[in-house]
Amino acid sequence: MSVISYLVWLLAFAAGVVLAYFVPETSFSVEIKFLFVGIWGAVLGFIFYTVAKKAVQDGVGVDDYPSAQNHITELVPIVPGEVPEEPGETAPEETAEGVAEEAAAPVEESPAAPLPKPLFPLEEWSEFCREVLRNRPFSEVVAMLEKVLPKLFPGAAGVLYMYGDAQSEMHKIFSFGDYVISDDVMMPAECASFNLGEIVVNDYTSDGSTAGCTHLHFHNQGVAFCAPIEGIEEHFGTLCIQVDEFPEGEDLEFWKTKVSIVSATFGLYVANQNLNIRFQQHSIRDSLTGLFNKRYMEESLRREIFSATRHKTPIGIIMLYPDVIPQLQETRGRHAVEQMLWELGQRLPSYIRNEDVPCRYDGDVFCVIMPGADYKITKDRAEKICHEISLLQVAYGEGILKTSLSLGVSVMPVHAVEVKTLIKTAEAAMRLASRNGGNRVVMAEALAS
Repeated sequence: MSVISYLVWLLAFAAGVVLAYFVPETSFSVEIKFLFVGIWGAVLGFIFYTVAKKAVQDGVGVDDYPSAQNHITELVPIVPGEVPEEPGETAPEETAEGVAEEAAAPVEESPAAPLPKPLFPLEEWSEFCREVLRNRPFSEVVAMLEKVLPKLFPGAAGVLYMYGDAQSEMHKIFSFGDYVISDDVMMPAECASFNLGEIVVNDYTSDGSTAGCTHLHFHNQGVAFCAPIEGIEEHFGTLCIQVDEFPEGEDLEFWKTKVSIVSATFGLYVANQNLNIRFQQHSIRDSLTGLFNKRYMEESLRREIFSATRHKTPIGIIMLYPDVIPQLQETRGRHAVEQMLWELGQRLPSYIRNEDVPCRYDGDVFCVIMPGADYKITKDRAEKICHEISLLQVAYGEGILKTSLSLGVSVMPVHAVEVKTLIKTAEAAMRLASRNGGNRVVMAEALAS
């Protein structure tokens, strides 16, 4: 096919597009115009394909190109050790004795080159990376890392440190190797990699070249690497590797590269896990008080009611409101209100059972879900909360913040048997307590009087 045929097809397609553009929308909608352009292009494409296929089958257009026969070059196979003769030259005659000597000479076989030594266990490392990409639990990934490190670093010993509850010290998660290289607990300042934020090398084979990692005091031989476990500008721990002598074919730079690969991969995994935990916490926690939010409270109450209905057990719910909020808002502003709410959020969990669910329900209102709590248990717990909070004094600037509570109590199945009714009756009882002066507990049956 020639270029002219392609241009004819292109002009025909463009003509269809222009035609669809200038047709008024009163005659055809935009959707119909687009449909027309699509069908028009498909039809022209089919016609162009059919014509081109027929032309190729009939041999049309072959003469438009230079004949391949004019460019065929005769290829002469070359035998190793022989050079093809130029035309007109004759090879010198070989004597019979020369041919015999060449045939009788033994052929020396060159020794096969040794296969390269595998320096990186790709199969084990690939399996570890697959577990990381699957976002497996932290304990499973750490267990796989503990198995793969001895294969990545043969003849070495190492320790993985991670932060515990406090960010002031790192604890040993696991160690490997035939000897100990560091303590079970390490302060961040004891490792130079913490301050530098990069891999440091402690080379004990040459004097004065150690990087200053004072925690490596058990086996000061060979070379030790300390790599920070980091991700998204956050430090999570440290990986320490020590080896007396590098295996054949490996050197310091190669080991530093391996340490970098391991620490970077594991660091990104830990950072991703940390982000997932934070996201989950933010999705179910109130940002000010740290208690569960309203959405989580309603979901939890729905699950508890389903379980209680099935097992015929009670559920208590307490709604509480700080009586000082309006006055505090007017006299000291919203910041003082938020300080009071934060203090209540910190103290409320200590006044309830471990199985209870404390929540910030809405604005300045708190809620406590008490699975398995009957009428008496729920009422007694509400009165305890009321009493304890009335004694609370919070330092704020040069003054003291204190408040009483208005509490409303509803119990399933005494007052309600479904989520909305249970919440509604507890909230109404709380508002009744507030209207009656606050600093009291009102049970839901008081709403009927």
